[in-house]
Amino acid sequence: MLRLSFFATLLLLAAIACSRERRYSLEGQVLIVDPARQEVTVRHSDIKGFMPAMTMPFKVKDVAVIAERRPGDLIRATLVVSDNSGHLENVFKTGEAALPADDTPAMPRIRMLEPGAEAPDAHFVDQDGLPRQLSEWRGTTVAVTFVYTRCPLPDFCPLMDRNFASVQRAILSDAILSQGVHLLSVSFDPDYDTPSVLRDHARRVGADPKTWTWLTAPRGNIEPFAEAFGVTTIRDDKPMREIVHNLRTAVIDRHGTIASIRSGNDWKPEALLADIRAAHGR
Repeated sequence: MLRLSFFATLLLLAAIACSRERRYSLEGQVLIVDPARQEVTVRHSDIKGFMPAMTMPFKVKDVAVIAERRPGDLIRATLVVSDNSGHLENVFKTGEAALPADDTPAMPRIRMLEPGAEAPDAHFVDQDGLPRQLSEWRGTTVAVTFVYTRCPLPDFCPLMDRNFASVQRAILSDAILSQGVHLLSVSFDPDYDTPSVLRDHARRVGADPKTWTWLTAPRGNIEPFAEAFGVTTIRDDKPMREIVHNLRTAVIDRHGTIASIRSGNDWKPEALLADIRAAHGR
């Protein structure tokens, strides 16, 4: 009887987990296919009930569903979104179309800094509307990541928020780190991410302003700074709705030297915390 009850509980939990998945119909054009990362970048139309038209990279659980897809393919697919992740299923080709010149999928060429280089100084405004500079945190170990608050997929910018929230909890519970480590989330969407928007978002994700600050700046300032850390953005110059971007998270030691840079979204909070501890001990 207990055995049956145990399996019934497992089935119930599985059913609850499945119920949290939301499925949306997606139509768009393939821009980039990256089998190694199990990822396809799609310029899609409005996804009713979820997000407006954008250009986004999407994960697939089975690389076979994109094995025959090529840039320019028109597709129909199912976007599956849970609390912590999103991916495409049932990716079917419906036609082909030329890629517009301004949608060339090649990322801009940038000059990236590497660990051991000095972090560039830059001017920002924080969530309270106050002017800030990166050099203000000299003497403190800093972790910086690059996001924007409208990013809709839970395993992109929202995952960075969750990871930083976990790291913040670890910092606040450590007597040494809590006195000398700071987290910075830098938005590259200044048109929408005004100080008041950043302030509201910071509250929602549980950012303690003593430990975790949100920053932005005009595009002319923010883009060169982000690019120095390897962040690339491709955006539409219409009322800003589309940003294709990668993810980079860096740790800067108290001397202003880049100690580590993590790419993508496959790192865990524990790994970043280890980077922070190593940099803080220098």
